Parts: sequence; structure tokens; C-alpha cells
Amino acid sequence: MNKMRLIAITPARDEEKFLPRLIASMTAQTLQPARWIVIDDGSTDATAAILDQAAEQHRWIEAKHLPVGRPRLPGGESILMQFLPREVWQEYDAILRLDADITFSPDFVHLLAAEFARDPKLGIAGATLYEPEGPAWREIRMPAFHTRGAVKMYSRQCFEAIGGLSTGLGWDTLDEARAMMLGFKSRGFRHIRAYHHRPQGAAGGYLKANLAAGHAAYNVGYHPLFLALRAAKRALSWPPLIGGLFLFAGYLGGYLRRNQKIAPPELVKFIRRQQLRRLLMMESVWR
Repeated sequence: MNKMRLIAITPARDEEKFLPRLIASMTAQTLQPARWIVIDDGSTDATAAILDQAAEQHRWIEAKHLPVGRPRLPGGESILMQFLPREVWQEYDAILRLDADITFSPDFVHLLAAEFARDPKLGIAGATLYEPEGPAWREIRMPAFHTRGAVKMYSRQCFEAIGGLSTGLGWDTLDEARAMMLGFKSRGFRHIRAYHHRPQGAAGGYLKANLAAGHAAYNVGYHPLFLALRAAKRALSWPPLIGGLFLFAGYLGGYLRRNQKIAPPELVKFIRRQQLRRLLMMESVWR
């Protein structure tokens, strides 16, 4: 497992506050990637200078710069595959995708790699994210199969089978659904922690985050009943009603605009079947 060869990639846009912490976490790893590509996606702050300095100090860190102020789609996935053609990742055993606003312990990569060594069927592994809540850190609980987009490690075989990373809202649900449909396992591990310094949706606000989540659910083909129940549950959280309403509005908006889903029909069918089985308390990817 210690011989596992890894390539990592990170999109960064105006991350001068958080990027130095990620670099410190990565350079302290007991199992370091052989190559780490960090893409400065048009930053207007000091991100480019921070990245160039890190690349000068560590030969395995590669700085890539895109034009300043360029338009950027949510999540940064629109540019990742430009720097991950097959000839780049095919010589590695695993591909690690990281956001620029996270930190973790020195054994973080080692622990993720160990899970692949333990289970040959594992295709995607993720960490449990902790986000700030006042002076403390709050664990973000997710279904065992779900891996948050901020931290994902893919086996080379799985990465090839799913065709790399998709673009658009919902990409981090789409990849794990596609992997499971093809016979790979996707799992987030509670004993592997990552600290997400910018809570999900913080950059755009609570309402915008829920609207985007609804749009993402439409993109990947959520069953209407499953989404409605999810929105009802969200409506019970604080602040009441509004989060659920915006979640449902984002989902409904996709239908009203007749947007094309990013998930192909066979994957939509798989996702909806699993969701209905979950609602009927039948065996599904949830258990």
C-alpha cells in the first residue's frame, strides 16, 4: 500500500486565505502524491503567488494558471479534466481530488489509500467532513455510500470506468452512482476526517445553496417523490420552511426550463430505483 502511486488535483479560485493551509497539510503527509496539480482558476487575489512559491519549494507540486477573472462554473469541475487527460492519470494507482479550503492530519492520504488496499472493489473513497460551528467543529453526517466533492479518491480502474469527472451541479452524486451501477463500491469513512473551512454554500449564501442543491438533484435525475420528501425534511430545519422551498424550487426549475440532465437515461433509472427502494425500506445502496 505504501507503494501506491497517487496523483492529486485541486481547483482554486481566490483561495489566498485557505490554500496555504491545504499546502501545509499536503506537504506533511506520510504518503505524498507523486504529483499534485493545482489549478489557479483565474484568481484575482494572491492565490497565484502562493501556488508558485509552493511549486518552487516542492517539485511534485505543479502550478497551472488560467486567465485572471475568467468565468467559472460551480465546483471547478469544468476545468479539471483539461488537466487530467488519460495520458496523465493512467500511470497512477489512484486519483485524489481535493478542494482548496480543507485541512487534514498527516496520515490522511495514507488512511484513504489503506481502504483501497483492504477492499479491491472500492472505487471511490471519501472522508467525513467537519465544518465550523461557532468555536467548535460539527460533523457532517452523510449516507455511508456518499463521498462529498471536497475530498474524493478514485481507483484508476474506477476512474477509467466512469469516464473521469463530470461537469455541472451534482457531479459528485453522479460519479458515485455511475461507479456503483458498474459494480464498484463508493464509501465515506468516519475515521478519516477532513476539516472544511468554508461550509458548503457559504460562498453563495444559504438560499442560493439550497437552490443549487435542487438544481443538482434535477441534473442527476432524482425521483420527484424522493426529492419532495427531502425538501419536506429540509423545511423542518432552521430557518423553517425556506430551505425546503428553495430546494424544491431549484429542482422544479429544471423541469420548467426543460434543462437537459447530465445523467444519461440508464443512470437516472438506476438512481431512481435505489431511491424508491430506500423509501420502501428495501435493500438499496443505503444499506
